[in-house]
Amino acid sequence: MVKMAKTAANPSDERTIGIIGCGHLGRSLARGLIDSGFPKEGLLVSYGGSSATLEEIRKAGLHENLSDNLEICKRACIIFLAVRPQSFQTLGELSIPAGTLPVSCMAGVGTAALKRQLGIDCVRIMPSGPDTIASKKGIAAVFPKDDEVAALLSGMGLKVFSLSDEEMMHTFTAGVCLTAALLVARKNGLDIKPAVEAIEKDFPPFGEIYAWALDALPNLGSDEEEEKYINRMCTKGGITESIVQSLYSGSSLLGALENGIKRSKELSTGG
Repeated sequence: MVKMAKTAANPSDERTIGIIGCGHLGRSLARGLIDSGFPKEGLLVSYGGSSATLEEIRKAGLHENLSDNLEICKRACIIFLAVRPQSFQTLGELSIPAGTLPVSCMAGVGTAALKRQLGIDCVRIMPSGPDTIASKKGIAAVFPKDDEVAALLSGMGLKVFSLSDEEMMHTFTAGVCLTAALLVARKNGLDIKPAVEAIEKDFPPFGEIYAWALDALPNLGSDEEEEKYINRMCTKGGITESIVQSLYSGSSLLGALENGIKRSKELSTGG
């Protein structure tokens, strides 16, 4: 069963929120929180040390919010983990105290695996791409249901789906990759609706996710711009990359999405 959260965010100015990993997604979440009214001084962010990322942090106006993981774990009551799934093993280095809520944005990494690494329970979210968050056209799945997290995401303009079964997260994750997948599928002349209808039989919200993807697609003026967008959506070894590569290899859209779901499951078991 899927429940859509409708509560708008109303963050307290007394909370401190941390974001570990300030790449494209982390910066989008940070800006989304600030734009929703969350006090900027209550936000802490950290990054992996890349000079290019630091420059983007400056451009986003987040330089004064920079901290380190140790300080974030000490001070924040909610910590978004916006690192790549491939960095999952490094989470064991974090010391997150009881009473703090970690919120994982890592595609494919399940709550049981997260608890083994972190030592405490964690909420999983699967947001759509950073571009959709920035344009207030994002969606996100949450598991398990958490009203506080849902309210924060809703306040950023995201449509929130609270999932009752964690296995649904794999299909939802493939769904948020649809913007890039649709561009390739259209280029290849593929019939899209049969794939959507087939997946919708097992996961009814997929039709709504497809409608979201159509609305969220940016207006791109050339094949070159489309290619840049697709490449930007792909993370090496990630789920969007798996779907896009399948399409480039001649797969049907349904086959490519199924490969994306399979890749999500592989990541959930450490693959």
